[in-house]
Amino acid sequence: MTTTILEGTWEEIAKQANRLAGKKLRVEVLEDTPKREPNRRMLEVMERVKERLKDMPETGGESGVDIIRRGRAGEMFGYEPVE
Repeated sequence: MTTTILEGTWEEIAKQANRLAGKKLRVEVLEDTPKREPNRRMLEVMERVKERLKDMPETGGESGVDIIRRGRAGEMFGYEPVE
């Protein structure tokens, strides 16, 4: 079974009625979707996080993975790193 997708207004598709006559069709009506509004609440949270982090010192160039490894090795709890 071959699938052909037609997209357009009803008038545009109706012009192809002769070609589609006798064929099994599925019609899906696409409603005009309203423009999505930004997630204001998430934007507010991101602004608070940005404000909270503005004076935080940056890392010494190490990656997030390196920081996690050091933490898992006990550095965050004052333990000596395990080699």
